[in-house]
This record gives sequence, structure tokens and C-alpha cells, in this order.
Amino acid sequence: MSFSDTIVEKYVDRAVAEFDTNALAKMFLRRLSNESPEQFLPEAMRHLRSSENSNALKFLAMLALRHEEVTGYLANPAVATAEIAQRLFKRFIEVDPSFDVRMARMLPDRSFTNHHVALSGARAIRALDILDRQSRGRRLLPILGHLPSAEDNKVAAKATLFVGSRVQSPEWVSRLLSRPDQRIRANAVESLWGVNMPSAIDLLEQCVEDKNNRVMGNALVGLHVVGHRSIDSELQSLSRNPSPDRRSTAAWAMGKVADGQWSAELTRLVKDEHPMVRGTALRSLLSLRRTEDSDPEAAAAEMAAAAPKVKQAVVELVAEVIQPSRPELRLDGSSFRARR
Repeated sequence: MSFSDTIVEKYVDRAVAEFDTNALAKMFLRRLSNESPEQFLPEAMRHLRSSENSNALKFLAMLALRHEEVTGYLANPAVATAEIAQRLFKRFIEVDPSFDVRMARMLPDRSFTNHHVALSGARAIRALDILDRQSRGRRLLPILGHLPSAEDNKVAAKATLFVGSRVQSPEWVSRLLSRPDQRIRANAVESLWGVNMPSAIDLLEQCVEDKNNRVMGNALVGLHVVGHRSIDSELQSLSRNPSPDRRSTAAWAMGKVADGQWSAELTRLVKDEHPMVRGTALRSLLSLRRTEDSDPEAAAAEMAAAAPKVKQAVVELVAEVIQPSRPELRLDGSSFRARR
């Protein structure tokens, strides 16, 4: 089955639209999947990106799962945004509850048997992010528990948060704090957020004094999350610190705390002399205002007016409703000639 991409697009659109009423729709989609997977998969993904639910989309997901390329597609930042990848993963795991295990096995294993084909770099990080958000519990730890020791420090840092948030062990975190990579150390501390036990709180208190601003910031937020004590004085002091890294951490933590009392301080930091501080403060302030205000656009406009030094950060999204004409096509293929 070899047809032009334009013809395939029209036929898949027609098959999806008429799936419940045209007996040939299912046959056509199955045939396309079997005979022209390189044309089927992009078309299937285009439809599966939708937030709608239908019998046609469930069938497309079932067919797509038969192709090994599906996991690579979701993990590739070049072909799907993080939001779309998360949405696609939800579709697939509804059809196949073991899909998270399938994706996890695409990451480097502990015995080095698959490293020549395993996901790496940005793709491995994307896969870990998807699994961290969508696969709850500890079921993947036997597959991924070794990755905090991965050679790629970025992958190791992402895996540290994945494993640590499931292990939630102060002793485990303490061991990782000896690692030289600051991202791994910071993520190890973040994995203790919500762990309300004396040993965890003691470790967080120790990390408040850490020389690395990210480790310290995560420790402060962790203490706030469990309600151990107020961190207001530390945040106020950090926001006035000579180091832009510390001021940026203060702005980030204020956004995580999401308390309206920090609105004025964040507005001041949006005008900071350092671009990193300005950017972090703006993101935190917008997040805070979205939480408080039911009108995000008005909040964004207010923030932009309050930050003349910050380049306009709000982009208007224009949604066009396109209603293409539906040509008279027959799903049995009799209305077109195959490209040979």
C-alpha cells in the first residue's frame, strides 16, 4: 500500500470521521498500519494528539502500539512537545496498562545489554519525565533504580528525582549528597518533599546551610511543604542577597510557596538588574497571580506593565478553526490510483 502523503491524510481523516458508521474504516486503518507504517504512524499521532475520546482514536492507539517506534516518538522532543507527549502516553496506557514498563525498558539497563539502542540524552530525560508524571508507585524501580548512577549527569539527575520520590529515604538522599553534580544533589533533596519524619526534616535543615543555591532552595521548600516551620525570613534575606543565584532561588521558592504575601517582593525582583533573576521572578509572579486570579490574561497584562525591563513574555495564541472540504473518497481504495 503506497500512496501520496496527501491522499493518506485525507483517507485517515475520512476513516476516523466515519469509523462508527463505515465498515470499511477499520479495515482501511488496519491495512495502512500493516503495509505502510511509515505513513500510518505520523497520521495516527496527529489524530491521537487530540484531547477528544472516540472509538476511532482508541482503535488508532491500539494499532500504533504494535509499532516499536511509538516509544521513540513520545521521547523525541523534536517531534512532540512535553504536553503532547504526556497526552499521548495517557492514551496508550489506557489501551495497554503495561506501556510504562515498555517505555522504561527503552532506557539503559543495569546490565549494559541494551545500551547501544537505548534512549539517551534529551530523549532519555523526556522518557523519565513522562514516567515520573504518569507511572505512580514503585513498580518501575526494579527497571530504573540504577539510573541515578548513569554516566550522563543530566539523565542521572532526572532519575534521582524519579527514584528518590518513590524511595523517600533520608538515608538514600544522604548518600547522594556526596555526589559532585549539583543537579543530582538538588534533586535528591527535592525527592524528600512531603516526607514528614524526623530524619528527613533534620536532613533538610542541614541542607538549608548548603553552599549550592539549588540544594538550599529545595531544602527550604521541603521544610515549608511539611509545615515544619516558617521560611519567610530566609526567603526575605535571600531576595536581597548580593548573589544573583541566591536572589533567583528566592524568587523561585516564592513561586513554589505560592503565598500572596510575596507578590510585592516578586514585583520588585522582576525589575532586578540581572536577567536570570528577572526571568525567574516573572515566572513565579505569573504563577502566583494565576493561582489567585481567575483571569490569567489580565494577570499577565498587569505583570508586563509592572516589569518594563522585561521583554514582552506573553504571546497571543490564535486558534483557527479549519473546516477542510471532504472530497468524495471511498475507503476501499477504488477512487484513487496507488503510487507504485
